[in-house]
Amino acid sequence: NPQSSHDVVAAVKKVINVPLIVKLTPQALNIGDIAKACEDAGADAICAINTLGPGMVIDIEAKMPVLSFKKGGLSGPMIKPVAIRCVFDIYKAVDIPIIGLGGITTGEDAIEMIMAGASLVGIGSAVRYRGIDVFQTVSDEMEAWFLDHHCSLDDIKGAAHEGNQS
Repeated sequence: NPQSSHDVVAAVKKVINVPLIVKLTPQALNIGDIAKACEDAGADAICAINTLGPGMVIDIEAKMPVLSFKKGGLSGPMIKPVAIRCVFDIYKAVDIPIIGLGGITTGEDAIEMIMAGASLVGIGSAVRYRGIDVFQTVSDEMEAWFLDHHCSLDDIKGAAHEGNQS
């Protein structure tokens, strides 16, 4: 709800002296409107997205849920298309920086997120899949891509929006 989001952000901004980054759920049907309401209330940046779900996995041998709380948020590579779409929609709605996360495991994933409109990208679950070196690996992969394509980060930020009216 954009109005509720605006009210919460405005209330928080009144009592803090640090930048406020608002993390949005992909469950919102109107994520661009919510991001805009947060920006209007004083948010300094938007972070998108949080996990999808809740989801559940069953251990078929034990015949019980794998997670101790039975259900949890879905993250990792499978949520990347949703994250890309959310960042794309938010970019059209706001002028503040967007931190894109959700499914970033490679340099190409990060570049795709930046083309959707992210100013920064976050990496989380990939540490589990690729190890702590994933940060350097993604950075190296991005650098190689930029060299191959003779461009910079500024050249590609929001590039997926060029000529795209929908």
